[in-house]
Amino acid sequence: MTDLTKISVIGKNMAQHLTHAGYPDIVSLKGQDPDEVYANDCFARGVQVDRGALRRYRSAARYADHDGNLPEGKTNW
Repeated sequence: MTDLTKISVIGKNMAQHLTHAGYPDIVSLKGQDPDEVYANDCFARGVQVDRGALRRYRSAARYADHDGNLPEGKTNW
């Protein structure tokens, strides 16, 4: 199983979406623009993915950029 599911907002299904879109692990999300991740997911699927996925991709990118440590003042991802 991918390490993407270590991110609290990413379950098995979302991990499959990310992998299919070209982001197979947490490291691949480092420095990525969540809007671009979402666009790549939509392109890979050939449909517009639920916009709720974008919120999860924003959280996942922050998680990756901070090596899994919450930034100061954040209570959750």
